[in-house]
Amino acid sequence: MFIDHGMGIVIGETATVGNDCTIYHNSTLGGTGKDKYKRHPDIGNNVMVGAGAKVLGPIKVGNNVKIGANTTVLKNIPNNVTVVRCNQIVNKK
Repeated sequence: MFIDHGMGIVIGETATVGNDCTIYHNSTLGGTGKDKYKRHPDIGNNVMVGAGAKVLGPIKVGNNVKIGANTTVLKNIPNNVTVVRCNQIVNKK
């Protein structure tokens, strides 16, 4: 695991992180406050967690996943997926 610019990173007590992962500054692998025992995420191998990303709850993030900066993840992510924050774009003519 590589923590780049480690300022502000939170990794919850029951979180697991796989091999060859990169976590950027201000990221959180945290809980939602609803779960009692396993309350933090499981991160697969070769995962990149972008700056300011929040991965919350007892969810599973697959292998070879990229989580974009400032993205909030609340559901399981399958292998080989890129997840980004996207505001709806409306094309007004």
